[in-house]
Amino acid sequence: MSLKCALAIAKILGKKEKVWENAFTKLGKSIKENIYHYNVGKSRFSMYWFYPILSGALTGEKADHRIKKYWNKYVIEGQGVRCVSDRPWVTIAETSELVLALYAMGCIEKAKNVFSWIQDKMYKDMTFWCGHTYPDMVIWPEEKISWTNAVVLMAADALYTVTPASNLFSHSAWDGNTYTGHVN
Repeated sequence: MSLKCALAIAKILGKKEKVWENAFTKLGKSIKENIYHYNVGKSRFSMYWFYPILSGALTGEKADHRIKKYWNKYVIEGQGVRCVSDRPWVTIAETSELVLALYAMGCIEKAKNVFSWIQDKMYKDMTFWCGHTYPDMVIWPEEKISWTNAVVLMAADALYTVTPASNLFSHSAWDGNTYTGHVN
């Protein structure tokens, strides 16, 4: 995603960055051809399930297949996404990141449904919990974490087009390996 953003900035500035474009192409090819090499020893963490989709490394049928294949491993229906597949801890950040990945794929209604699961997981000051255990619903850890709230805002922006950056993760907003310049 960093390379995508750098290429988008270069395009806005009227610059052509061939080295960045080549690096982006090579990285994408490596991930697509060797996805399991990037998952070594980390397959219990949900982020390694959907990050290749969120970043645009996996799109289309491959992205759809990956989401379906591991959905039951990481998702607790009606609650959200487990941080780690073998623990009963649902996190608001991972749930919001999955929302962004689903949005990126064009699965908007599914993304909105998953996003709806976390809307009541807030403190009185309207900041989101970091996570909770399931099924006992104990808030854990009891910390107010900025990145959790930031990714909730990013997911809301993607789903409801709040800012011009709302389609940053949309696969359809990217043309192959370079940013198309499409906003909203």
